[in-house]
Amino acid sequence: MSGPRPAARAARPDPAARPDPATRPDPGVAPAGRAVVDPGAPVSADRRLDPADRARAALRAGRIAALTAGGLALGKLLAGQLGQSMAVTASAVDSLTDLFASSANALAIQLAHAAPDRSHPFGHAKIETLATAGQGLLIGGSGVYLLIEGIRRLLSPEPLRLAAVTLGTMAAAALVTAALVAYLGRVAARTGSSAIQADAVHYRTDIAANLAVFAGVAVTYATGFSRIDGVLSVAVAVYILTSAGTLLRLGVRDLIDTSAPEERVGAIAAALDAMRERGELLGHHALRTRIAGRTLFVEVHIELSGDLPLARAHATGDRARDAILAIEPDAQVLVHIDPERDEPA
Repeated sequence: MSGPRPAARAARPDPAARPDPATRPDPGVAPAGRAVVDPGAPVSADRRLDPADRARAALRAGRIAALTAGGLALGKLLAGQLGQSMAVTASAVDSLTDLFASSANALAIQLAHAAPDRSHPFGHAKIETLATAGQGLLIGGSGVYLLIEGIRRLLSPEPLRLAAVTLGTMAAAALVTAALVAYLGRVAARTGSSAIQADAVHYRTDIAANLAVFAGVAVTYATGFSRIDGVLSVAVAVYILTSAGTLLRLGVRDLIDTSAPEERVGAIAAALDAMRERGELLGHHALRTRIAGRTLFVEVHIELSGDLPLARAHATGDRARDAILAIEPDAQVLVHIDPERDEPA
């Protein structure tokens, strides 16, 4: 096995040479969890929008989601207090956490698109990651509070009142949330924003939660069995804590520079293998990736003939970079050029 690798010329990314992000294929990676699409799972974007337009559209959608969540939280809180329903109040707290989550998403979208500067030469993409982890902690705290209150209501049930107010509020909340999900889905498809796609999935699950609370409150009014309200409160609390755990896990994952999902790394390796099969490379090794917010950082060593002229070697490095950018157009790619394999794969 050879010693340390000698300094090698790197093919530097040329932003002007990158392919249009709109040509990026959608690998169809399904989101997981209640409120989060894996930040490592890209979504497709409308080719008619340039990056600045996509950023503005995503930011606008994030703000609309936050305002909608705030309105839903206020309405549910009033209805829950007037109707003495802990389940409706729990749903209000869930909507309040939605408000913070969507607000953090909107702020993260705005800050993450800021240009690199002297203090942050790799950009600001991890701001979105920090926001995700912060949301997890905030939502977890609200989940603990609701769990305690739900258990208290189970032990000391209180009769419900104002059926029309509580039931009407939950029905309206489900309809408003459905409209918001449709809007966020369209924006996510146009912009390719994983943050907005996460919001869409998040609020889609809220529709089911709203309908569940509606059904539970209706049964309580119909049967007079008031402990159902406490059971629903505990269920919503567990639902919120699960979401908080998912958010925190994803945030920490990116903060410790976890590699991209295997399917994305495999697609990059396949593109480089195709170059090798065409005779453009002798091989490649030391392929490494990490995720920061919406940005994928890629580093790879390519192996070329030792007698290849420097200009041709650099051009081949550029083609390798472009092959990766054809798959991951928003990635930051660094290609090291080695005269031949100098370390194990």
